[in-house]
Amino acid sequence: MTSKKVSKITISDVARVAGVSVTTVSRVLNGERYVREDKKRAVLEASAKLDYQPNVYARSLAGDRSYLLGLLFDEAPGGEYLSGMQRGAMRQCKEAGLHLVVEHFGRSTALDEIESFLTKLKLSGAILTPPACDNKVLLAALERKNVPTARISPSAPYPGMPSVKINDFEAAQEMTEHLIALGHKRIGFIAGDPEHADSRERLKAFRETIAARKLSVPEDWIQTGGYLFEGGLDAAMKILSQSRRPTAIFAANDDMAAAVIVVADRLKIKVPDELSVVGFDDTPMASVLSPALTTMRQPVEEMAKIAAGLLIDMQKGKKVASETPVVLDVEFVLRSSTASPPQV
Repeated sequence: MTSKKVSKITISDVARVAGVSVTTVSRVLNGERYVREDKKRAVLEASAKLDYQPNVYARSLAGDRSYLLGLLFDEAPGGEYLSGMQRGAMRQCKEAGLHLVVEHFGRSTALDEIESFLTKLKLSGAILTPPACDNKVLLAALERKNVPTARISPSAPYPGMPSVKINDFEAAQEMTEHLIALGHKRIGFIAGDPEHADSRERLKAFRETIAARKLSVPEDWIQTGGYLFEGGLDAAMKILSQSRRPTAIFAANDDMAAAVIVVADRLKIKVPDELSVVGFDDTPMASVLSPALTTMRQPVEEMAKIAAGLLIDMQKGKKVASETPVVLDVEFVLRSSTASPPQV
């Protein structure tokens, strides 16, 4: 039996069946606006009929840019944070006919490795999560390669690169005020990765709010957990093993707050009767912990979706402000992990 090779369906085939030009097919598949509805419908019907599967990498070779958007990260604060970023960026990419590439660039990644990646993929744009958003080597490489770039929660503006963030200082201030309003005067804090601008802002807000209320916090009640559950375990043990311990702990993300609850259970410290615990982010885990976690809801998915949208606008030639970040609201979420301090 002789086998017959089936030829691959091309964009020209779609154009022929739809009765439109190849340019029109490309515009429809890329999600561009201002294509007549009848032509758009004809292209989509022809694509479905022919089961047309565009080759993203071949498309990238045809021009200066690919149909790939990069989500570039270093060590993200907790797995759910990065997952949320991926979901948000993918939603926007899907609407625009783009594909998302997720790539890790550590703080020690060499410049030639970064430039090799950028040269091969010819990204249409890049989203940088913290702390990659402040990686000077990466930023310079993206600038040299003229890759449109949007940054999540950077420490400062960067020329030509828009950013999306929340007001971490105000959010952490509000959370600290919540504990003080409950009557807590002995409050500990577990900070995230000091390389993250958002981590530094949350710690700064905690310190300044405590000082403004004329409260005193021993330095050994302030530990660093690096935004990791394991780091939170170590930090919580250092704080709660002391002879004099706080009646509340503010952990700078939910993973570390969960670690505090685990350590408290090991040490037979009741939450919230003897120790109030709060976190930050409102990850899915926060609502299923026992007790459920009081936290600050950060719109992680929306931040990434907006960042991707800014890149798509830049790709279309629209003017996007880079000097002033897009600042999204957070939401205080009260659950059962906080209460008034025990009476001594």
